[in-house]
Amino acid sequence: MSSPSSSSTPSPYPAPHPTNSLLLAYQVRTRTILLAGGGPVAASRLYHLLCARPKKLVLFAPDNEDIDDEFRWRVEGESEDAKKGREGIEIEWRKQEFDPTQNKEDLALLDGDEIDMVLTAIPNPTLSTKICRLCRARRIPVNVADVPPECDFYFGSVLRRGSLGVMVSTQGKGPRVAARIRRKLERAIPENAGEAIENVGQLRKGLREIEKGTGKEAIERRMGWMIRVSDKWSLAQLGEMDERMRNEVLAGWEKDEARGYWDVNRGKYGGLGWLASFASRLGVGTCPVVKDPDGSAAKCPFVMGSTGFVLGAATAGAVAAFWMRRQ
Repeated sequence: MSSPSSSSTPSPYPAPHPTNSLLLAYQVRTRTILLAGGGPVAASRLYHLLCARPKKLVLFAPDNEDIDDEFRWRVEGESEDAKKGREGIEIEWRKQEFDPTQNKEDLALLDGDEIDMVLTAIPNPTLSTKICRLCRARRIPVNVADVPPECDFYFGSVLRRGSLGVMVSTQGKGPRVAARIRRKLERAIPENAGEAIENVGQLRKGLREIEKGTGKEAIERRMGWMIRVSDKWSLAQLGEMDERMRNEVLAGWEKDEARGYWDVNRGKYGGLGWLASFASRLGVGTCPVVKDPDGSAAKCPFVMGSTGFVLGAATAGAVAAFWMRRQ
């Protein structure tokens, strides 16, 4: 048995970073979630819960002037958008305070097997702590808003674009910092990134209809081909993929060809991306758009050389014209 590597030897594997959290995309479509509170924080929690599409939401909040406008709109709004937001989710609004320490019916909810998760966003820290203890005693995951020690999970700052979901978490230490980082990510990710993911999903579906094999070899070949194809398209280009492009890409499967954006759009001329791709087919230089479709085509050697030649020729022409006028 080999001895552990000494501290001076570089580790071949990444070292664990102790964040005390396991970042997951938790599926709740078969779950029932209890939310206590009806203020702005509860409204924010409600929005995220509606995005997650749980089976049922049990809401506890007195129906009074303290109810947040967004909370009420999401639960009772009659507009098309409000109804669509809660479509398919059973919502039960019990218009009273949730207090399992005083109300036997509330305690029975926790003792039963219906509630899978509890969130509190109420202006009563003492009651929140008691709810937290009751939930943990029953092994029900609980989140007490703005009290990290009483949270079994955190709500991060989330970026959503269609099927794309990116969460930035500071483990409850700096929500405002998380929001700033999320905004930076928003600027870096193409607007049609959600469409890109949907289109890749359609491409995978189409491939499975062509190659229906369930054996290890068939699965590995499908995965390998999808990786090669995806690596030839930028995120923005994947967002543009329509049915025609998808069919042309799938047509390369039998020939084991991974077709990129410009391979199925030969009729589109112009732009640095096309020029760099054209150069790569000629074997002129190594272009970033070949190695990294999201890279800058302006750094392609052929593009840089061609640009330099054009600028040089234009400069020489301007100097010659100026000299001719002086004669």
